[in-house]
Amino acid sequence: MSAEAWSPESFREQLDDLDPVVLALGAPPVPELGEPWRVRIADPEAGDAGLIADWMAQPHVDLFWEQAWPAERWAAVLRRQLAGACTRPLIAARDGVDLAYLEVYRTPRDVVGRHYPAAPHDLGVHVAVGPLPATGRGLGRELMRAVAAGLFAADPRCERVLADPDVRHDRARRMFAAAGFDPIAEVDLGHKSAALMAYPRKGLS
Repeated sequence: MSAEAWSPESFREQLDDLDPVVLALGAPPVPELGEPWRVRIADPEAGDAGLIADWMAQPHVDLFWEQAWPAERWAAVLRRQLAGACTRPLIAARDGVDLAYLEVYRTPRDVVGRHYPAAPHDLGVHVAVGPLPATGRGLGRELMRAVAAGLFAADPRCERVLADPDVRHDRARRMFAAAGFDPIAEVDLGHKSAALMAYPRKGLS
């Protein structure tokens, strides 16, 4: 499929046969992160689309995200996400420096929810650490633990946070495992083969 035809919604979001309980929940929460991390909703009108476009164009991100789109297209993606109830796009910063793009989503509304017994309050997360110098330093592991804890704090009824890295992405799989995510299964999501990994609430220490 061409880059112009591809969109996150074309593969990910599920619109049919959704549990009324899931529909009633609305958009996923924004995690509550403590120092040194901060997170904000990505604003397509305030330069975040350009920041994300720059990160997505980095070879280490593009290799598995394959979303090296111009800022205008990213602005449109962010607007669609913010107008819907499946995904919230976020920017994570450490010590005041923007480091990562996050997508927090409700797994029962996502294709992931078709491949494991998703509970209504389950949440999922995608992450792209943008600046290359920020990779390989354990920051991704630290961020994912903070995000899982923050999501549990934001929704006391959430018992599990999911990740779905590409099965070929060994570094991401090691990062999630080091953060406390346990492997569930390897599944075909249509646009990629994914390693489903879960962080249970009881995994918090």
